[in-house]
Amino acid sequence: MERKAFRKRLLLLSLTALFLLSGYGCGLHSSASGRTLATTKETSDLLSGTEGNTSEAITSSDTTSQDPSSDTTAASSEVSETTTETVPTTTEPEAGDLDGYTIILDAGHGGRDSGCVFPFNNPEYNESDFTLRIALATKDELESRGATVYLTRSDDSWVSLYSRPAQAHLICMDIAKEQGILPFTPEREQELRALLQETIDINESTAASGGMGIMIGSGFGEDLLELVEMEYQLDRVLFLSIHLNSNEPRNLHGTQVYYVTDESVIESEHRQMRENAEFKRSDFPLREDYYGRRNEDNELLASCLYENIVGNIPEFETNARPTVQDNFAVIREHGLVGALIEVAYLSDDRDREMLLSDDIVKTIAGSIGDGAKMYFQTKGF
Repeated sequence: MERKAFRKRLLLLSLTALFLLSGYGCGLHSSASGRTLATTKETSDLLSGTEGNTSEAITSSDTTSQDPSSDTTAASSEVSETTTETVPTTTEPEAGDLDGYTIILDAGHGGRDSGCVFPFNNPEYNESDFTLRIALATKDELESRGATVYLTRSDDSWVSLYSRPAQAHLICMDIAKEQGILPFTPEREQELRALLQETIDINESTAASGGMGIMIGSGFGEDLLELVEMEYQLDRVLFLSIHLNSNEPRNLHGTQVYYVTDESVIESEHRQMRENAEFKRSDFPLREDYYGRRNEDNELLASCLYENIVGNIPEFETNARPTVQDNFAVIREHGLVGALIEVAYLSDDRDREMLLSDDIVKTIAGSIGDGAKMYFQTKGF
């Protein structure tokens, strides 16, 4: 199937989905209060470092490895496994079709944090290497189509969990200033920039290190809320975090796309208030529940990304849940519409073999671009 024809078909589907989403509660998944999270990495392997301390674990997601017998897996257990090999599409997208849009690409892990590995006991493959390769290819693809692209890391370096959204905040301040909508006085602007730069310079992910900066605690503090509300005005900017998945039973495969909603974050924070000692620290503020995220937009973006990746690479159709609400710091701690893309399972032999192909990586990059374009078109931005 040629990519251009596929995009047109999916655009019609997305417009239908958007109509359903306008009902606020008729989305693809139930609210966090009644869901089973589909995360398949151990908590310490997600967006946090792999050093195993609780402060890093609570800042990404508090879910555990997926039980193949859970309703999460059962929801897609009837998906048949494709046995034919994908021929990557060669149809070129329209030149300049992403002109005027900005994408912040976050290559997951890096440096001392390899992410998930395979084989588990004697690693030969690191998630961090694949995510950087995919992010660099996606940057080239998006820029060839006219988009402005920023990377949170461009080499195999350690970038802390909170440095990533801190970079996004600084980028958004620059964009808002260029557009004449920066809502801060010069003095307040410099104060916020200094706070964000301090987080980047500390480059650690724990409360004790000070590396959480203005993002520490539950909910949104005053400094962070000012930035988030500014970022809600930036309709033509997206934040995309690129990862690979893994599970020990090695029975799962394919792409999953995660997004945040008010409900998924609040449900996670309430549970961690009961169970996680980090939330009992005197320097860890507990605030009122926050409502106001762009929940439906995040869900729509996740759907657009998944459908385009799987449309171009049918082997990446997952036997788990395609799109999942969750609580990840890199897509929680800013006001941009965003998603975390688990492109494939490093633990699955066929997924891993396909990821080693330059042609497949190029197709992934093009599909991410197509998903972003579909989102913008569906929203009319």
